[in-house]
Amino acid sequence: MSDRYSPYPPDEPVIGATYPPPPPLPPHSAEPGYGGGGSGYADDGDGEWDDAGPSDGYDDQYDDGYGEPYYRDTPARQPMFYVFIGLAALVGGIVIFLLFSLVSSRGGESTSTPGSVKFNVAIQSPVKDKRIEIGKPEEVIVEASSTEPIVRFELFIEGNLADTVEVRDASADNKYRANLKASFERKGEYNLYVKVTSSSGATKQTDKLRVIAIEPVGDRPATINGKVVATVNLRTGPGENFEQVGTLTEGKIVKIIGRTTNNEWLLVDMDGGRWVKASAIDPQDSLALVPIRQVTPTPQPATNTPQPSPSASPSPTASPTQNATAPDFEPTNAVAIDGGTKLRVTVTNRSANNYSGAVVVAVSGVGPGTLTQAFNMALPAGGSAVADFELKPPVTTAKTVVVKVDPDNAVKETNKDNNSATFTIAPAPEQPDIAIQSPSVAPSAIGVTIINNGAALAATNITVRVKLGGAETSQTQTLALAKGQTAVFSVTRPQGNGIATIEVVIGGQVLASTTVSLTP
Repeated sequence: MSDRYSPYPPDEPVIGATYPPPPPLPPHSAEPGYGGGGSGYADDGDGEWDDAGPSDGYDDQYDDGYGEPYYRDTPARQPMFYVFIGLAALVGGIVIFLLFSLVSSRGGESTSTPGSVKFNVAIQSPVKDKRIEIGKPEEVIVEASSTEPIVRFELFIEGNLADTVEVRDASADNKYRANLKASFERKGEYNLYVKVTSSSGATKQTDKLRVIAIEPVGDRPATINGKVVATVNLRTGPGENFEQVGTLTEGKIVKIIGRTTNNEWLLVDMDGGRWVKASAIDPQDSLALVPIRQVTPTPQPATNTPQPSPSASPSPTASPTQNATAPDFEPTNAVAIDGGTKLRVTVTNRSANNYSGAVVVAVSGVGPGTLTQAFNMALPAGGSAVADFELKPPVTTAKTVVVKVDPDNAVKETNKDNNSATFTIAPAPEQPDIAIQSPSVAPSAIGVTIINNGAALAATNITVRVKLGGAETSQTQTLALAKGQTAVFSVTRPQGNGIATIEVVIGGQVLASTTVSLTP
């Protein structure tokens, strides 16, 4: 039967089928045209093969009756071929690994992390919200300390590098100071900060500081806006001896049209011009833009003597008499709190009259310049209120500060002689910090380990007690604990089961407590 109708193509072996071995090749002497391709060779007996012309009936096709087709074996790949492929893959992998390691190593050299390096960095000047003229260089003064040498200061304005100072010589105590330059081309608010870099590549940046760029003096109209930061009286002239003709409330925006020579009083555009204390107004631009206004005549104290002039003419307003309902401000205390990052000032009303409103407090001696801020205070007769100031940098050593309440005499008082006081402040010393570590429960006793995480504790009686319901057991030891030092107590287990309370008592005060489950 012919293979013509086989489902498999000719010359294509079927997997799993059984084939007989190929027949032996006929001798070439009896096979005309052996060799295929139609070339035909014959042996004429002289020992050489001669061209016999076209084969006798054999060409590129098989005879259907000749039997199964004959396939020539395909040469197998040599083992060395696979060895070569494996070596090439191995070498390529090694090259890629080395390149990756090289790139990673170089990348690590340019990346630094603070690690164990400790910094203390703060901008000393300018102060927050300082107004700086456009195009005028402003000196940015920064102080820094570190546990390793500092090599670079960089000033950034709105995230862009503005100035750099390289440190050539290391400081013996690792305390550094740098002056950088800032300049602004357009008016508006800007945030700036300084980044310092140490010798190991560790970095630290200051808090962002906002400044306000304004147009140069002379390029603006002779009036500016101001925001009222504390309720203040309006007067007919620049002084408290002028008549009060109204008030300005906190948050109001006013137009400033004049000022006194010492900038203590401002003329605002209200009712044809009224004067207010400058301490109650936050100018939105430089006061140098505002003209100085002279006031004449100056009011004279009122008298009971008749006027010599026969004509009826208005007399100057008399100085206000002492207000019987006025308060009496006195700064009575000033302390550093929150690790020296804040200054808390206590203001007491020594008067028998209640007061509620704005009080301006000024503090000097804790940083560059004077810190002045208005606070809304409710001061009953004999009562007190506090005013907190942020300190940057924090206070780390004892300082002498001068506190003045109502420094511009904006509030009429019964006594003006006690508005200033001097105090010595320093951060509160670190205190012992006792904590209970994980207690252990045994059938007859409870083991309690305590640790001191704060300042050294002098030798004193320390009691550890365990309370369960109405039962209580304890152990007392006289110990001195340095910072980080531990002590072990073994307290008799109270009768019963349930949740027991463990307390550490020193000087009658419970300094630490925890609970433990007592099971049968």
